[in-house]
Amino acid sequence: MFRFILVRIAVALPTLLGMSFAAFTIVAIAPGDPVMMELRALGIVPTPADIDALRAEFGLDQPFLVRYLDWLGRAVRLDFGTSIATGRTVAAEITLRLPATLTLATTALVGAIAVSLTFGILALSAHPWVAAVIRGLTIVLVSIPSFWLALVFIYVFVLGLGWGRLVGNGSTADLILPALTLSLGAGASLGRVVFERIQSDMAEDHIRLAIAKGLHPARILIGHIAPRVVGPLVTAWANTFGALLGGVVIIESIFGWPGLGQLILQAIGQRDFPVIQAYLVFMGLIFFTTSIFADIVVIFTDPQLRRAVTDD
Repeated sequence: MFRFILVRIAVALPTLLGMSFAAFTIVAIAPGDPVMMELRALGIVPTPADIDALRAEFGLDQPFLVRYLDWLGRAVRLDFGTSIATGRTVAAEITLRLPATLTLATTALVGAIAVSLTFGILALSAHPWVAAVIRGLTIVLVSIPSFWLALVFIYVFVLGLGWGRLVGNGSTADLILPALTLSLGAGASLGRVVFERIQSDMAEDHIRLAIAKGLHPARILIGHIAPRVVGPLVTAWANTFGALLGGVVIIESIFGWPGLGQLILQAIGQRDFPVIQAYLVFMGLIFFTTSIFADIVVIFTDPQLRRAVTDD
């Protein structure tokens, strides 16, 4: 297993390197001078000498490849430089906001898993209208943009019923609406996958035999179907977690959740290049980590894959 993890990391290193280069390049060629924007925001009228000094301080006067290699060397040591807008280290900025974002994404993932498993359990029903209802709900929930659903929730629950606040402070009560917004669409998409997979397994001969013997549906689901579907579902859930991390940017801004979403939007508006570059790389690392974790879970739950990895 340890060898398998090392191989996965070795294979992923070129991808991570390419991802870091792409992130650095996209940010570097973006229009706007972060030094000039920050000085204008502070109401300072700088001289050309002041501008050159600040650009030299942040390394913006160096050639592109020199800046990238210097940034990459520091990023490997988790040193992403200093925020141009705040003057604090980028690592400190991310560390301050990261717990709130992970809490929101994890809560949304739990909600999405609950929705998807509910759809899957309904697949045990023999009534054809159940499949039609699930298909309709899936289409509706997947088709609705998350930002539009967020605005509807604010209008109904916050402005209409007074059950929440427009700007949250990271409390549990403020977590409910943004997590629900993210989990409904993701859960509906996953639910269709679970539904189709369980329906497919229900057509297997050994499942039909268990039904003919009069076994309880819950026993069939837990004892016969769950071990066969848990591996693929874990992979789907891991990919969904990565998608949720990307989707929290807009939702955090709408609900005022104090996470990385607000940080990255502020950094984009201020052309805070070090923060943007670190955010892109950090999100890629989290997605890569969850992917490896999903692969390990799949191996542990599949005896054939576990034997193949052990034999290697």
